[in-house]
Amino acid sequence: MPVTIRKMKVEDIGDVKRADLLAWSALIESKYPEIKKFSPRTDQNIISYLHSDPEGAFVAIDDFAGIIGYSFSHIWGRTGWVGPLAVLPTRQGMGVGKELLRSSLRHLEDRGCTDIGLETMPESQINIGLYLGMGLRPEGLVVLFGKQILKDGLKEVACDGLLIERFSESNVRNHLMSQIKRLSSTIHPGLDYTPEVNVTEEYSFGETLVALSNGIAVGLCVVHTVSKREDMPGSLVRVLAVTPGADNIIVEALIHAAELVTAEDRSIELSIPVPGRNRKAMDVLLSREYTVVQTFERMMWQGSSGLASGGNNLCSWSG
Repeated sequence: MPVTIRKMKVEDIGDVKRADLLAWSALIESKYPEIKKFSPRTDQNIISYLHSDPEGAFVAIDDFAGIIGYSFSHIWGRTGWVGPLAVLPTRQGMGVGKELLRSSLRHLEDRGCTDIGLETMPESQINIGLYLGMGLRPEGLVVLFGKQILKDGLKEVACDGLLIERFSESNVRNHLMSQIKRLSSTIHPGLDYTPEVNVTEEYSFGETLVALSNGIAVGLCVVHTVSKREDMPGSLVRVLAVTPGADNIIVEALIHAAELVTAEDRSIELSIPVPGRNRKAMDVLLSREYTVVQTFERMMWQGSSGLASGGNNLCSWSG
């Protein structure tokens, strides 16, 4: 049957949610049978992805079955990544995923991204095989740590001379934005985390925390306290980045601030992604009683993954 790839529309959201739930439920059932309930994505989650880059959101249309797959693209300066991408179980292995991925990769390249990739679950040989066949290369693990958050039991951090400012409460947001953009590019050339800050603020997903030393931004943390799936509460650090060469105490101070935000929003768990090569950040999390909950493999189509950049650059390329 002929399949057409076109840009996603707002009216597609319901069908995209359905395709997503069917695709991911089948994967969860086969790989994680202990998970008894898997919820659909929220409308807010899909709308935020669509609105953040409407030209990079695609659906696969079957003439008879309607929407059978989708993909989203994300742009952080010259860094671009794809995700999520899903195809209905009954239509997998027929080239639909390849066409969706090809559309997203071309879009990111056309938009000027020089570092382009994605993250996938390393235990999924089907996904790994698909991406290898499309020319992507494995670059290394991103380890997702998590723990339950109890406000009374949070481990405080002594950080004299360091101020953690909440973006939502700041009177100088434009100034902070320029500082975040500068900080991003010092961590990895061409990287810009301000789009993630904008999405978080626009859709009230959580909070952006900026670490300031003598008025200069030396770190930031974007934490989402609103889950991307219905009835699956939990917070996620989307970005935690610290200027190269800075003291590791800044990482711990930002983690503590993210835990406070999580506790205030009555979320029950906080998850934080860490590149597998960053032993220092892992040690901080282990000392704060975090445990490993999942792993992702970062794969690159072109450019640098950023996993080996100087300093701490903790982020998730998983939608």
